[in-house]
Amino acid sequence: MVAAGLTGGTWRDARTCIETISNCVEEGLLILDGSRQVLFCNESMASILGVARGVLEGMSAERLLDLMENLVPEPPPMVRARQLLAPGDATVCEEFEIPGPPRSVVRWVAHSVTAPEPAIVVVCTDITAEVDLATTHERDATVDRLTDILNRRGIEPQIAREISRAARHGTPLSLLILDVDHFKKINDKYGHNVGDLVLRSAAQVIAKTVRATDLVGRWGGEEFLVLLPHTDLEHARLAAERIRKAIEATPLYEGHPVTVSGGIAEFGMSDTGPELVERADRQLYAAKSDGRNRVC
Repeated sequence: MVAAGLTGGTWRDARTCIETISNCVEEGLLILDGSRQVLFCNESMASILGVARGVLEGMSAERLLDLMENLVPEPPPMVRARQLLAPGDATVCEEFEIPGPPRSVVRWVAHSVTAPEPAIVVVCTDITAEVDLATTHERDATVDRLTDILNRRGIEPQIAREISRAARHGTPLSLLILDVDHFKKINDKYGHNVGDLVLRSAAQVIAKTVRATDLVGRWGGEEFLVLLPHTDLEHARLAAERIRKAIEATPLYEGHPVTVSGGIAEFGMSDTGPELVERADRQLYAAKSDGRNRVC
């Protein structure tokens, strides 16, 4: 009877075989019959959706969409469109996050099938580990491990983005480069462990001093870069002075004062990212030449 059901009967005839197979896989499986009612749901799918099999089986497609809309903070397009399949009954593939506990990220694939009778077959795969690993790799690539702020690779796209935004909307944008004064002497006198501690502490002070909308990154070595959106040169100088004074007032290493010098440049409509950074760098050089612990 089961074999006959798979070749020419109905999904209900094939249920025993489907249930046996579905218990051998980790993916969630959901079958809706031609009347768009849930005919079958395996335990994995019930676990993913956080609803008992007995509740899911017999549920209409509309109620299933309601369930997902309430379950997912940012429902995928197929839920917002109130459709399980794309136009023309084309396959739908969506990825979305279901908040926990436990949190999970799933890949939801809905297929239209015609044998043994018209139905929708949904396969749901938990891809949380895969997504988290990719996020970790991305973080490792764009965040400085020592200071836990953006590294150069992470901050450069932000410079391009903010320049594009400032040019499009005609809003001011300033860029600040800070350099820890006499950093080589700190390393030579106290060792690289102390130097690392100074950099971590300086990064923390900068991050706490800037606004939530500002972006901070380690530009390289003992240099930090701060992007100041919606900020003209005058207000950028005030922001830079706040940072400079905050670092000067903070004993970054066992009571030993550390100072920074800074260079500021305001975005001009013809500026590229490298040009803006170069002008700030020239101002930084001027600040160091004028005696350090100052902003130019």
